[in-house]
Amino acid sequence: QKSLNEYLDIKKALYPRFYFVSAVALLDMLANGTNPRKIVPYLGDCNDALADLAFVKNEDGSESNKSADVMIAKDRERVKMHDVFTMEGEVEHYLNRLTVAMQTTLRHQLLRGIEDGVNWDVDPNLPRHKWLFKYPAQVVLTGSLIYWTEETEQGLEELEAGKEDAVKLVLANAKDRLGKLIQLVLGKLTREERTKTITLITMDVHGRDVLQRLI
Repeated sequence: QKSLNEYLDIKKALYPRFYFVSAVALLDMLANGTNPRKIVPYLGDCNDALADLAFVKNEDGSESNKSADVMIAKDRERVKMHDVFTMEGEVEHYLNRLTVAMQTTLRHQLLRGIEDGVNWDVDPNLPRHKWLFKYPAQVVLTGSLIYWTEETEQGLEELEAGKEDAVKLVLANAKDRLGKLIQLVLGKLTREERTKTITLITMDVHGRDVLQRLI
């Protein structure tokens, strides 16, 4: 028992998220490390949001046993990975690489989302209430907060420079975007889309209230 615990502690040091799983589950993972499909059911124990992976389709229509290209969250949101991820080698090592792969995917998605967000008010094909369906929820919420902060700071700087209605214009724009989101939830949305939109509305209401207090 002592030797077993020492062995498990070594593995936990290499992949600290192993601390979140029971000893029995950890032994099962270590015993089946070369069979990624038997590891996937434990991803939800090791990660706060990741629940599953979708494996790459082979040319003959079958699924790969080791290469995945889509992350599936616990709320079933699907996010295509930036690069195909292959689960090879010792389980603790490829699970560490999976964490990096998740971060890399979201980083690239966030950069693309921010680039698209510049055109919210000038591109009729991609206003924010359409933009939000193009990206994962984490990117939509983070990107929206980034732009709210930038626009609010710019409004305050213009106010300081003598433009008396600068912050009021930011508020009017925020109210307009909020109104479009409210119209969205009155229509037909999937469960994931509705959850994302309602969360964004909650953040927008908070942002609107902050602007009103600033004014």
